[in-house]
Parts: sequence; structure tokens; C-alpha cells
Amino acid sequence: MTQVITEGITKLEVPELERFRTPAGDYAPSLTQVFYNPLMELCRDISVSALQVLADELGNIRICDPLAGVGARGLRYAKEVRGAAKVVVNDRSREAVELIGRNVELNGLSSSVEVLDGDANVLLWGHRPRFHAVDIDPFGSPAPFVDAACAALSRDGMLMLTATDTAPLSGTHPKACIRRYGAKPLRTEYCHELGIRILMGFCQRVAGGHEMALAPLLAHASRHYFRVYMRALMGPKRVDELLAQQGHVSHCKACGRRVVSFGIAAELPNTCECGEKLSHAGPMWLGRIMDRGFVQRVFGDLARRNFRLGQQAIVLLSRCIEESDGPPTFYEVHEVARRAGVQPPKIAGVIARLRGRGYFASRTHFSGTGLRTDAPLDEIISVLR
Repeated sequence: MTQVITEGITKLEVPELERFRTPAGDYAPSLTQVFYNPLMELCRDISVSALQVLADELGNIRICDPLAGVGARGLRYAKEVRGAAKVVVNDRSREAVELIGRNVELNGLSSSVEVLDGDANVLLWGHRPRFHAVDIDPFGSPAPFVDAACAALSRDGMLMLTATDTAPLSGTHPKACIRRYGAKPLRTEYCHELGIRILMGFCQRVAGGHEMALAPLLAHASRHYFRVYMRALMGPKRVDELLAQQGHVSHCKACGRRVVSFGIAAELPNTCECGEKLSHAGPMWLGRIMDRGFVQRVFGDLARRNFRLGQQAIVLLSRCIEESDGPPTFYEVHEVARRAGVQPPKIAGVIARLRGRGYFASRTHFSGTGLRTDAPLDEIISVLR
């Protein structure tokens, strides 16, 4: 049984949603032959605008959606991105390909969409000409597809990745994270940010083998997934410059201080200034995870569209712009206040006072009570008091 829904201006025939909806309100891939997740509509909205920004810069672009399911991403790009000259939509499931074919006809996209039914990695390794954008949106980890995606990506192209294995990346299953991403996670109040930085760092190290530097453009943690956008810059010098911004975060569980150490094989501190032992996470990307100019352009395009969830996306991107120039990691104001033995004040007042003392300070999209600042912990406690 299927039903027809609309995302953006794209009509999609999808499996009947209530048949694979869980009691918790999520959607289980194991309950349907072809997966479609309506909870990712917000993510797809942002991706449409991100690709529009790319197309406005590069002109006509070629896009690949190699793990397509019902084809929601690829078909929305073909329908809604001005300048999407060709979109390759692929899935190895015969049932998925049949459904994608019907959706292509439903939207009148047969001239711009090519539907394939092969292995994603085989497609990406073998496709020529290369794509200006590759969107890896698997169920679980994107790690098995990153190498092939880099091989398929053209100069100045954009790699778009979704990771739903947030538990390993965030430190709940550290051994799984080490196996998949070659990095040690850490369970802290800012663990989701560490997870995104580990994901970015892994992609950059893989891309380095192609003499490709993946410069971060946008990243966000929403619901059950991480989403990152990275720009492909070619040449060994650029690779070296980006890899020099990888390193480790050392965290003190006793007082909440953290130390950032640059270098993939950096010598890490063992003891916090409070005297307690430090725990380490990494290697990971330690530079900025948002490019302010890019996010502002995505925001501008999205604000002009009439997406059903447009206001939610605008709020999210506004927060990303606000924190884009900030340092790695953030503080939970309530946690710092608890350790300082004071009542947590309003975060807006804390930000204003820190800015008045000359520090960077902003909210963060990772947490409603999160504070991103380059002020030392003692200064934050002074402000709270």
C-alpha cells in the first residue's frame, strides 16, 4: 500500500506511513521494503537551499543521490533547485527503483533524472564525469561510502553527509566509533558537537588520500541524526592546511574544563589545572564547523521559499549563524552554575556580560541552555556569580 505526499513542491509516492510508524513516533526501515522518513523533511529542505547556493555559484550542476530509497532527496533537488542539470538517483533495491521511476513520472522529471539500480560504491567509483554534489544519506553510518564519494566529487563540489549512528559518535559506544571513524569519542555535555567534529575529521582524512581538502560549510545535530556539508578544495597544500586543524579535546569530569590540542598525533595533557585526570577525545576537526557566509546564503534562499517547516529551519540556521565564529565546544550554563553553587541566570544576560568583557559569546543550536564562548571557565563562573 502506498500514498502520495508532498514535500516542497515535489510529489512523492511513498509506502503508507502508518504501516511502519513505531509507538515512539519514529519510522522503522525494517517494517517496509522501501524506506521513506518523513522526519527528515526539515533536513531535505535545508539541503535544497544549500544546493541552490552551490548552483548559483557554479551554474548547471550534476548531483548524485546514491542511497535514494523512494528518491525524496534526488527528486526534490531535480524539481526545486534551479540549475540542477542532471540528478542521478540510485538504489540497489528493485522495489525502490520501481517506486523512484513512478515518482519521476509523477513530477515530469524524466529529462533531468537518471535512475540506476546498482551498488552505491560501484556507482560512485566508476561514474564520469564527476558530480558537483554527492549526498550520502544511509541508515546508520556513512563511513563505508566516504572514500567512493570523494572519488566521485568534482573540484569545488560539495559532499553532504547524514549520520544516524549518533550513539557511537557521541560516546555511548566508543569501540564502534573507533572501528568506524578511527577516533575516540567522549560522553560529555557537548558530546554531539564532538561527534560531528569526529565525523568531519574522518571525512577529511579519507579525502586527503585523494589530495582533496574538505572544508566545512554547515553542520547541525537534529533529532536522531548529524548532518554535515563540506566543500571540496583540491591540492596537497590545502589538505595539509586542513589536517593541521585536527587534534584532540581533553575534558575534566571534575571541574568541566577542557583543553584543545592541535595535531593528529599531538602530545596530550594528563592532568587538569584542578589536579584531576583528563579524558581525551579525537582525532577530530577543531576548526569552525560553520562557514558564516555560506550559511547566510542558505538562510536567504530558504527564507524565500514556502516550505511547510520553513520557520523551524530559519530558527535552526539563525542559531548556526550566531555561533559560527565561536571556538570548539560549549558549556551548559546550568551545569556550570551547579558546580559554582549558584542559581543559573538567564543565558542572554550571561552572553551580554561576557561580550562586555571582550569575549566571544553566543547560544548554540546543540542545546537550549548551551553557551559557546572563548572565555575561560573561571571568567564564566565570575559572570554567573
